[in-house]
Amino acid sequence: MDLFISDFSKYAFVATDNIIIEQTRILISKYGEKGLRTLDGIQLSTCLSLSKVADVFLTSDNLLKEFLISEDLPVEILI
Repeated sequence: MDLFISDFSKYAFVATDNIIIEQTRILISKYGEKGLRTLDGIQLSTCLSLSKVADVFLTSDNLLKEFLISEDLPVEILI
């Protein structure tokens, strides 16, 4: 919890709406057999919704990174 609190200001929080949920369903249908699950699907869908306003998406999850790349989104891996 302390790490979350100390990092809180680094994050942008985005409301989840019906468009993101529907896009998540489509993405899980597309990538589910490759390992995309619900929470990563919501993250990926949210990234897609922000693709015109974000310069790069950061993740420490190698599988999510591959899905971001598959969707032609700019991504950097955190170590």
